[in-house]
Amino acid sequence: MILLGPDSGSNEVILCTFALRDATKPMGLSTCACILSKFDEEGSPDPIVRPYTPVSTNALIGKFQLAVKVYPGGKMSEHMKNLPIGEDIDFKHIAPNVKIQHPFGKKTITMLVGGTGVTPMIQALHAVLGTESDTTQVTMLFGNKTQKDILCKELLETWAENSGGRFKIVHVLSDAKDD
Repeated sequence: MILLGPDSGSNEVILCTFALRDATKPMGLSTCACILSKFDEEGSPDPIVRPYTPVSTNALIGKFQLAVKVYPGGKMSEHMKNLPIGEDIDFKHIAPNVKIQHPFGKKTITMLVGGTGVTPMIQALHAVLGTESDTTQVTMLFGNKTQKDILCKELLETWAENSGGRFKIVHVLSDAKDD
């Protein structure tokens, strides 16, 4: 695992890059698909398993990226944060977890997103905004506690600025005392 650093939108998020077993192939996941990560916690009879949606696309060859929010006491997130570079962690894909694939066949899409739920939307936005022939208009309503909690804020704002009006983001903050 290679840690590329915390996402600039939140100091509680790490961007982890994992090597695939075959460095010549993409991960091959469908848009918005998630994978399960697993590790065996010392002294625990049960493995720790958590779902994650990669924020990278199949254009990334030989590796994939996850945005991981590190929760205090979060077993998987703290494990990933402390995992030494070069160490293995198990991942598994469960094929039936994806219902709709790109192209979505809609003129407009509204995304209702909260916190870490943004990662599947990043996958969808990669597909929509990265396809020249796709003219879909997307509005994202993105809920977080504070501005500091907004994951991938810089990426989303860059996409909105460069989308020619096709992508709009509206932030909804529940605890915005100083924001």
